[in-house]
Amino acid sequence: MPSDSPADFFRNPRHPLQRRYEMLRAFFFEGLTAEAVAKRFGYAVGSVYAITRDFRHWHDPAAHFFRAPPARGRPPAQPDEDIRRRIVQLRKANLSVPDIRARLLAAAPDSAPSERVIGNVLREEGFARLPRRTRSERAAAGTPRLPAPASAVLDRQAREEFSCERAAGALCLLPWIRRYGLDQAIAAAGFPATRTLPALQAVLAFVALKLSDVRRYSADDLWCLDRGLGLFAGLNVLPKSATLSAYSDRTTRAMHQSLLGSLAGVWSARQLVGDTANLDFATLPHWGSDETLERHWSGTRGRSLVSLAAALAQDPDSGLLLHADASMRNATSDGAALEFLDFSRRHGAQPRFLVFDSRFATYAQLARLDREGIRFLTVRRRGRRLVETARALDSSSFRQLRVPAAASTRLVPAREDTVRLHGFGGELRQITVRRGSLRRPSFLLTNDFDSSLPALLRHYARRWLIEKPLSEQLSFFHLNRLSSSMVIKVDFDLAVTVLAHNLLRLLALDLPAAYRRLSARSLSDRFLCNAAEIALAPGTCRVSLKKQRDLPALLEALASVGTPSIPWIGDRRISIHGATRS
Repeated sequence: MPSDSPADFFRNPRHPLQRRYEMLRAFFFEGLTAEAVAKRFGYAVGSVYAITRDFRHWHDPAAHFFRAPPARGRPPAQPDEDIRRRIVQLRKANLSVPDIRARLLAAAPDSAPSERVIGNVLREEGFARLPRRTRSERAAAGTPRLPAPASAVLDRQAREEFSCERAAGALCLLPWIRRYGLDQAIAAAGFPATRTLPALQAVLAFVALKLSDVRRYSADDLWCLDRGLGLFAGLNVLPKSATLSAYSDRTTRAMHQSLLGSLAGVWSARQLVGDTANLDFATLPHWGSDETLERHWSGTRGRSLVSLAAALAQDPDSGLLLHADASMRNATSDGAALEFLDFSRRHGAQPRFLVFDSRFATYAQLARLDREGIRFLTVRRRGRRLVETARALDSSSFRQLRVPAAASTRLVPAREDTVRLHGFGGELRQITVRRGSLRRPSFLLTNDFDSSLPALLRHYARRWLIEKPLSEQLSFFHLNRLSSSMVIKVDFDLAVTVLAHNLLRLLALDLPAAYRRLSARSLSDRFLCNAAEIALAPGTCRVSLKKQRDLPALLEALASVGTPSIPWIGDRRISIHGATRS
């Protein structure tokens, strides 16, 4: 039999403890003499007598041979004896691990052990798992809840230090709010105040939740305890979900449009936007039944949904959203381009080039844009005869043009013609684009006869970029989780979303060039999702952000903005630094 066979392991023990165990077994269990045992296992006869004598005096012989393998990794934390006795006492009262931790957290928040440590203590003490309980049984156990303090405006003379573990990076956006006067735009919109909250603090509370990636206000109320998010809005903590829901019921469409108009005026006065605007629709689905809502096509889901249609306008260079309107109906959607034009003119902006799809304007409205000197580039609606005619065209009549794509560029076959359309009253330039043999061709209409064909295609390709912020609205800012079917409340949510989105774009404009095309979620993950130690004193607010890979880029951008005094946090001058420890 080979030496590494299983039987050889027992026949020729090599480990000293195993050899001693086999020797004692042969002497006491098999009844061999000391001389026979010494000969089999290579001991001296005197050693056999000494080992067997000591064995008779062992209290627990198994402890000398059989030991549990040491636990891998870091040894579990051990609470002090007082907390250990308290854990045992609470388990004897039939409380579960979460209930025990809630009691310990309420009694001593700084020294309460984690649920894992509590579970380890209970296992060491020999307690079995509790049987599964119903919700009513858990409620009857009387687990104490940690009540969130009532929201209140920050005291100007307060001195305190606290930590923020969730979204302390949102405080870095406060200098940009002051730099561009966005707080004044909010104040001028006429939003209502409550008995305890001024209008500015109330609106900034919604912005803070948008920036913190909270999916639904009522789904998780941990933000009610976050001092960092409260400080962003000039409060000790943010208001609770009931307060936020009741507040949005008091806003009006005029307030929302006034805020968006003031923001548009700021972008225009600061020369942050050009004379081109990209327009598109966003479908905001409502997961419920409401007869007041219509069905709109959702490209992401490939079907029509009960939803609201929101019209959005974006500057292609800066990425700033210029306008938003959630009150679009199927019967009025073809006037959205003219509505945006009127909105822009009322607030000091004068777009010269509009890029949109066919739902934004009729041919008669395109004629009005042409008479007013507005150049446009739009998609023509594809009829069956138009598509058949385009497919019959000779491929040699198409030019291979390189246009921007999502990550690089790609070649697109295109040709141009001059057409006359009923309702327009003049000639238009039609561009036919083939995008693969299996897809129908696209048709673009423009009154721009001066630009070259490659320039127009690149111009329209930039409109595809608006689909990126639209998807961000539906994912990061959670417009696809509408909590209400009331258009007014959704319109307010959309206006706040535009403000939060533009805040992130302003940050991106001052970051190094490599960061400027990041999505809202990427900007949040890299710069806003961070912890900080915050120290408040009269006139000063010091924020020490924890170490992070992209923190140097953020600090460099903050240096260009400066350390302004923030009125809604008690006229404190905010200074943001990197912490000296992790």
